[in-house]
Amino acid sequence: MYATTYIRAKDVADAVSQLKGSDEGKLLAGGQTLIPTLKQRLTSSDRLIDLTDTGLSGISDEGGSIRIGAMTRHVEVETSKVVKKAIPALATLASGIGDRQVRNCGTIGGSVANNDPSACYPSALLALGATVHTVKRDIAASDYFTG
Repeated sequence: MYATTYIRAKDVADAVSQLKGSDEGKLLAGGQTLIPTLKQRLTSSDRLIDLTDTGLSGISDEGGSIRIGAMTRHVEVETSKVVKKAIPALATLASGIGDRQVRNCGTIGGSVANNDPSACYPSALLALGATVHTVKRDIAASDYFTG
């Protein structure tokens, strides 16, 4: 058994601070990829930093673009009136991700960060000409996904 400390970050600054103070810290979003990877011992972590309370979820119409927070769950993308109106194909895409459990736990940010070749969101972000916003910078999807 690996020794791991679980921390529920209060906000983004706290999460960044906790990550910097860790040798092998991992950010926990929905956990749909990270938890199985940890269980299979394909990776390890001395500190799991839960992003649930960081204020990174939500969907809003910004007037010329739609902003979807990293901690927004697939089911929220699937059922969002804003997404259905502006990008109905994205809502449909979200409705086909995994099963109900995955859609209720998994997050768009976790999927994008993991960039699994079989995932749907990376392709959608590329096709939409999306921008990935981080704490440090804004990155065009075409520059974010490099392989």
